[in-house]
Amino acid sequence: MSDLIVSRRDSVVTIVLNRPGKLNSITDAMWARLGEELARVRASEDDRAVLFSGAGDVFSAGSDVTGFIGHHEPLGDRVERCNQVLLDLHDLPVPTVAKVDGLAGGSGANLALLCDFVIASDRSRFAELFTHIGLSLDTGSSWLLPRLVGERRARELALLGDWVDATTAAAWGLITAAVPESRLDSECEVLLARLVALSAVASASTKRLLNDSWQSTLREALTAETVNQLRVIETPEARAKIQAFLTKTERKATT
Repeated sequence: MSDLIVSRRDSVVTIVLNRPGKLNSITDAMWARLGEELARVRASEDDRAVLFSGAGDVFSAGSDVTGFIGHHEPLGDRVERCNQVLLDLHDLPVPTVAKVDGLAGGSGANLALLCDFVIASDRSRFAELFTHIGLSLDTGSSWLLPRLVGERRARELALLGDWVDATTAAAWGLITAAVPESRLDSECEVLLARLVALSAVASASTKRLLNDSWQSTLREALTAETVNQLRVIETPEARAKIQAFLTKTERKATT
C-alpha cells in the first residue's frame, strides 16, 4: 500500500497521508510525491479542490526525522525540496482543505495550516513540536503563526511547543472550525461541494490577491483587484452567474 493515497471524485482530489503505524510521519519520498501531485492539480482543468487527510486516528506527527543525521544527501537539499512543496501548496490556484482528525504536529500541522481551510474534529490537537526535539521552526511556521494568531500567541506556540486542542485552535484563529468527530466527514463534504461550485478563475484570482496582500500597499492591491476583475468578468462562467443574479433580482422586484 502506498504511503500517499490519491483519488479523484466530483472534481475533488483527495490526498491521504498513509503511514498510520508511524503516525503518518512524512518521508522524503512522500514530500516528493506531494510535489508531483500538486503539479498535476495545477495542470488539470478538471481538479477544482484538494482535500488532505491522514489515515487512521491521526493527521500527521510531522516529517520523518529518521536519517536526519548521517543521511547521504545534504540536509539542506532535502529541506529545500520540502519547502518547494509548501510553496506550491500555498500558490495552488484551487481551494485546499485539511481534514484533521487526531494529532497534527510539527510539519504535519504546518501542512494543514497552509491550506485555505482547516476543519478539525473536536478530539484533534495541534503543536509546533520542533523545540521538543532540539530544532528551530521550519516548514513555514515562522511565517504562518503570526499571521494566523498574532505575535503573542505565535511566540507561545513556537517557543513552548504545547499541544492546543481543536476548540482552542478555532477560537484563536489557528484553524477554520472544530466540529464533532461524527460530523467531520459531512462538514468537509459540504464545504468541498460549495468550493467546487465556484468559478475556478474567480477562486484562483481571489487566492492570488490574498496571497499577495501581505506585500502590497492599498494602492497596489486596488490595481491588482481591478486587473483581475476585468479578466474574470469576461469569462462565460462569470457572465452566466451575473445574468442569473440579475434575473433573480428582477423577479423579486416584480413580486
